[in-house]
Amino acid sequence: MTEVVPEAIPIPLSEAAPAESRNPFAVMGFRVWWAASVVAGLGVGIQSVTVPLYIRDRVSEDQRATAIAAALICQTLPAAGLALVGGVAADRIERRRILIRTYLVAAAVSLVYVALAGAGAEVIWPVFILAAVVGSAGAFTNPARQSMMPQILRPSQIQNGAIFGTMAFMATLQFGGPALGGILADGPGLTAAFAVEVAMLALAALLFSLIATDRPVPTGKSVGHDLKAGLRYVTKNRSLLGILALGTAPGFFFMGPFMVTLVLIVEDVYAASDRYVGFLIGSLGAGILVGSIVMSMVRSNRRGMLLSASLIGGGLFVGLYGLASNIYVGMALVFIAGMLGPAIFINFAVALLQENSEQAMMGRVMSVYGLSFQASTPLGYAMAAVAVSLVGPQSTVFIGGCCLVAIGVAAVLFLRPVTKLA
Repeated sequence: MTEVVPEAIPIPLSEAAPAESRNPFAVMGFRVWWAASVVAGLGVGIQSVTVPLYIRDRVSEDQRATAIAAALICQTLPAAGLALVGGVAADRIERRRILIRTYLVAAAVSLVYVALAGAGAEVIWPVFILAAVVGSAGAFTNPARQSMMPQILRPSQIQNGAIFGTMAFMATLQFGGPALGGILADGPGLTAAFAVEVAMLALAALLFSLIATDRPVPTGKSVGHDLKAGLRYVTKNRSLLGILALGTAPGFFFMGPFMVTLVLIVEDVYAASDRYVGFLIGSLGAGILVGSIVMSMVRSNRRGMLLSASLIGGGLFVGLYGLASNIYVGMALVFIAGMLGPAIFINFAVALLQENSEQAMMGRVMSVYGLSFQASTPLGYAMAAVAVSLVGPQSTVFIGGCCLVAIGVAAVLFLRPVTKLA
């Protein structure tokens, strides 16, 4: 069957805002891209709550951490393994076509979850297969979505575009989606939560289909050649390489321990209801949202230094969250961690990578950035699962935060190729 792609919204640069404007919302294509990112973030964010809860209700208490970590690893390993291929695809295939296909695949996976939850299935083995499918699709989704933005905006708008893009996707991924998922799971139930997830992902595919960007110029070379060319390009630029190296730390020491221990801390330490699983993730997203808003108002000339220092701020407060014994104190600390850590790191990392990379290499650069997080996060999940069995969930989070602080201090003092970036 021949695929029919909806007519897209043309966004020629002649209709964009004046070159001196920093407002990305003056561009029609960005407004649609931003709305699509909001919807996509909501859908994926709901799943970050519903899948762990689905697993928790179907395994014994002593197997919860291992089973949740295994599902997360099944999702992130394919994403890591295919990340570089996804970047090459984003530089060779029209990006909106990639986004249509991958979000429709994610919606189809969520439909299977609807069927499983609705039928009251007690098995968890399908989760690992479905997680691998979602992770494989995500390897192509992320570089296509991120590398689409520089084609829409002028250079003067890219930083604020990156910031508002983070607010759109990451804040809804970590805040709106999880909060909504927790409320739905605690109220109508998991089946309803999975159904809303399907609707959000399908709507994201529709919105991305309306955005027209330039078709990539074929290199005339093989996929393998383009992949090697992208890796050579990154490794020869010490600033890009430094940012990408730092990108491995949050996945291993922050998100790995945080996500594996989340359900355990809420239930065993805080003795709180399921909705607080979503609210706790939402607190992180709210911090990212507030931090991003503040950053959009201020133009810093020390972005590389702030990028490195964000590991210190995020690590400090996520470590303190690991010591909290009250759900509301924990939510407050996670909120501050999101504002001082991921909000700064993600926004500045994306902006600096896009501003310092050639357009023809953009998909591959962003895929390597995604790989730095995706390859480290499953290792963080595995480490957290082992650590929980040895020292408990809260100590696991605290140790991860301390390690993140140490890496941030070292980066501020010694990683000159990054800290010098304006």
